[in-house]
Amino acid sequence: MEIFNFPKEWKVDKIVPKEIIYKVADADEKLKRIFIENVERIRLQYMLNYKNTNIESYVDSKECYEEINFLKVELKEKGKENTVSKLLHQLIPKGTVVILGLKNEILISLAKKEITENTLKVEELQNSLWINSDEEYLKELLYKNFNSTNLKLFYESIIEKIKIYNLSKNLKIDSNIDTSNIEKLEALNKEIEELKALREKEIQLNKIAEIQTKLMEKIKERKDILNN
Repeated sequence: MEIFNFPKEWKVDKIVPKEIIYKVADADEKLKRIFIENVERIRLQYMLNYKNTNIESYVDSKECYEEINFLKVELKEKGKENTVSKLLHQLIPKGTVVILGLKNEILISLAKKEITENTLKVEELQNSLWINSDEEYLKELLYKNFNSTNLKLFYESIIEKIKIYNLSKNLKIDSNIDTSNIEKLEALNKEIEELKALREKEIQLNKIAEIQTKLMEKIKERKDILNN
């Protein structure tokens, strides 16, 4: 977890037994098998709250950011990282950053959650692509680059950094993307991929031409945003 360069006062570094995960999740044999075959160990590396960070909490009727936990999950192999990260987010009501590691790569997972009447709902799951441990981009994840107004904004700053990283990799550009354009670019990327898939399935030439025209318009719109 050295990637964030957190102060030592924030460090916990305790092993979380996988058996606790099974028990809390009331896991069936299939889920247990996923953890047994894919997860080496889980550690609670850091715990951030007002007491040790002096960053204000944020609590309203649907969100609670009184604490942010940073979990390090050492994997045995790739393949089930999305399943593992999603389950951990569903089990932990607090703001949680899951860092899955395998050899010299990491995948960072975060989730926005809504808590109402003691019910936890994962509203948005955001996973990074796999990041090599020597990538220059990791400098963007130093904690001093995050918004410290309160813990909610601190957490959302990490989500924003991950979105920018994914966009820059998918578009094969540097990570200098205006934060105000993130949602627009994500939506355009989705539309472009859907149009490409639709074009591949279509057999009528006139409809292929129509799809191609829309596709080129969306690609141009994306290019204009990136060039501004």
